[in-house]
Amino acid sequence: MSKITKKAGTIWKIQKEEGFAVLLYKIRNKIQTVQKSRGGDGEYRFWIKKNEADGMETVTLEYQPKISVVVPVYNVETSQLEECIRSVQNQTYTNWELCMADDASTWESVRTCLEKYEKQEKIKILYRKENGHISRCTNSAIQMAEGEFIAFMDCDDVLAPNALYEVAKKLNEDKTLDFIYSDEDKIDEKGNRRHEPHFKPDWSPDTFLSLMYTCHLGVYRRTMGEEIGWLREGYEGAQDYDFTLRFTERTKRIAHIPKILYHWRERQESTAVNPEAKSYILDTAKKAKEDALKRRGLDGEVEWVDEIYQYRVNYKVPDKALVSVIIPSKDNFEVMKRCVDSLIEKTSYPYYEIIVVDNGSAESQRKQYESYCSRHGYSYHYEKMDFNFSRMCNIGARKAKGRFLLFLNDDITIANDIWMERMAGHAALPYVGAVGAKLLYPESTLIQHIGVISFTGGPVHSFCQFDDTPVYYFCRNKIEYNYSAVTAACLMTEADKFWEVNGFDESFAVAYNDIDFCFKLTEKGYYNVSRMDAVLYHHESLSRGSDVMVPEKMQRLLEEREHLYREHPQYISRDPFYSPNLTMRKADCGINVDFRQKIAQPEKMDAEKLDRIKETTELNAGIRYLEVNHAYINVEGWCFDEKKKRNNWKKNRLLLENKEGAYLCDTVQEYSEAMQVYARKKGYYNLCSFVSMIRRKGLPAGMYHLSIVRDGRKIPTGKSFCLMEDKEEV
Repeated sequence: MSKITKKAGTIWKIQKEEGFAVLLYKIRNKIQTVQKSRGGDGEYRFWIKKNEADGMETVTLEYQPKISVVVPVYNVETSQLEECIRSVQNQTYTNWELCMADDASTWESVRTCLEKYEKQEKIKILYRKENGHISRCTNSAIQMAEGEFIAFMDCDDVLAPNALYEVAKKLNEDKTLDFIYSDEDKIDEKGNRRHEPHFKPDWSPDTFLSLMYTCHLGVYRRTMGEEIGWLREGYEGAQDYDFTLRFTERTKRIAHIPKILYHWRERQESTAVNPEAKSYILDTAKKAKEDALKRRGLDGEVEWVDEIYQYRVNYKVPDKALVSVIIPSKDNFEVMKRCVDSLIEKTSYPYYEIIVVDNGSAESQRKQYESYCSRHGYSYHYEKMDFNFSRMCNIGARKAKGRFLLFLNDDITIANDIWMERMAGHAALPYVGAVGAKLLYPESTLIQHIGVISFTGGPVHSFCQFDDTPVYYFCRNKIEYNYSAVTAACLMTEADKFWEVNGFDESFAVAYNDIDFCFKLTEKGYYNVSRMDAVLYHHESLSRGSDVMVPEKMQRLLEEREHLYREHPQYISRDPFYSPNLTMRKADCGINVDFRQKIAQPEKMDAEKLDRIKETTELNAGIRYLEVNHAYINVEGWCFDEKKKRNNWKKNRLLLENKEGAYLCDTVQEYSEAMQVYARKKGYYNLCSFVSMIRRKGLPAGMYHLSIVRDGRKIPTGKSFCLMEDKEEV
């Protein structure tokens, strides 16, 4: 079949099943996506404009610690060195000092440049007599420092003007913090173009042992740095990484500022532009990881991952530790058999037992289960009851003899032989809660699961249905990352930790039981992690069918999601292992902007126009998300007419009403398959979701009530927010 024929078939299917409006929407979206990719950094520029407008604003801080910015200098262009120095001098925070050590630069221009700043207030400059490389040079700069905190900076990089203020602000929230890091981006050699923002998670120990993600800006308590001896010789190129590994072994008082406070300059000879530019860095990074394993008393090894220029850490399984594999299954013998046969054939780790839990198979199926398990020496538990995944897993856990519990769906097959030992080695770490695997769709390289993110609309699988071949956002699909949760389709944990949080909550009968379990582990202080080298195939929802395509199941899913967030409200619209600067509309780690979205300018309504808009009960509408920041009001919701089958052609608007008047605002349609299920009607509803980014400027302060307007009718949403002169509250 030709590509043209396939495309024509796709177009015909979309038009037939979803209507002409959706077809036009998808074509337009495809064109805009292509244009966006050609546009380079346009999306990031839009984010900067939206999020950094208040970069120069400050308030007086009660606690104003001195921050010493230390800069090792060596053979750098004058323009870049001066830009570095000016970026410190121009800080909105005033209690700083700049400590610079020149490592016997051979370029005369370097000394000429530095001499201009020798007598300037708050700047200290040391000229080393011999070149000692970056570790010695940085330590020389630190020796001049008097501040409570040390901020590392390279001599050609640039601080955002509010960088040190944001650090001090964070310390005013918690004076006990020892280590603070921020987000960063890159600038080109001339400093004209900002790009490749790195929006980081909160402290994630396994992610950090995978790669030096905290990087810039890093700020450390000076007394603790002195205790561990600052930077070590012999680790040049990875000296900051080695230092931070040692530093974070001494403290867990760590904070992340999710703002771009540091601009890392790309030069042809720097690792910012080419990780192979300084190949010795790879050797010292390996050495730093191996040293960390020894210091921590961990039996492990580092393994080179060629495509990402990183070393992963593999942990040895404690001697002959038993893994109890728990497989819930009912009336699904052939699928379960395929799963276990695959496990037997491809698993290199030999110390495991298998426990099959059956909640009421038909007699013929039951006999097959019994015969198969008996023949192989596996445990089979049969108990007639309504389907409750949590209860079945707990039953299996009570029967387990192993140190490790591995919960495995019966629709899983194994892709590589090392999967179980890699998961068990990681699960044995004292601070690790649940360990997940990389699940792919069968006979493909499409990702089904590499970790769960808690989005505004609920938990989602990161990079679901993306091809696993490319390297995605900072290697998330290629190396181990901490996640808030992993799926129980393949989840391993130590039995003691499982029972410490009382196992799976049986009030989550079908969905979100694994998410609740992982959240409970995190609340106990454990970290959940996904192993990218433990690869399995998941024939997703083969056992029960898809929840989102059946209205009754969709309703149950929504109820269990509400239950999940009642139990764990801190995860509503927030995930500590996923940056708030990344989108919560797609699982691709894109920047948190809608590139297509136009900024809505509120239109003041006169009394006559407002009177024409009549309140109605015929519209089905609601607000999913409402957020107010310094510049915009962000709203997401839905609306459709209960009496009409074709809703996709009509656009929704928002009405903001307060004592001063009323304002009408435009929205942008969003495609959502779930709306078709939610409507429970024949017709077209997939474009009934919307988003709106409303400009605050010009709106008077006061309390606003939010309604949705469609076809001259309005329906109140029950949502309100308050705009204040200097700050806002939702």
